[in-house]
Amino acid sequence: MPQRLEFGELVIDNGGRSVNLGDELVDFTSAEYDLLWLLASNAGRILSREDIFERLRGIEYDGQDRSIDVRISRIRPKIGDDPENPKRIKTVRSKGYLFVKEGN
Repeated sequence: MPQRLEFGELVIDNGGRSVNLGDELVDFTSAEYDLLWLLASNAGRILSREDIFERLRGIEYDGQDRSIDVRISRIRPKIGDDPENPKRIKTVRSKGYLFVKEGN
């Protein structure tokens, strides 16, 4: 698994647990960073809430917890994604979330 992912202006460095958008270092909580890394390292693949909970917390998703949705809503503007019309992190209705590779 690579330690650094690049999507145009967005650079995610897992070694330093840092995120840059262009020349700017973007501040992320640990939980936000972990979710962003999970989504970006699976770019092009839909991850369900169940997958995300299992991988990040090691627990089953109870169907009620909205913490992933809240985290996504905080991550989008930080990576330059329009919350009203996201192009980078898409919500796939009844499926989960998709991190879009550049050019898609």
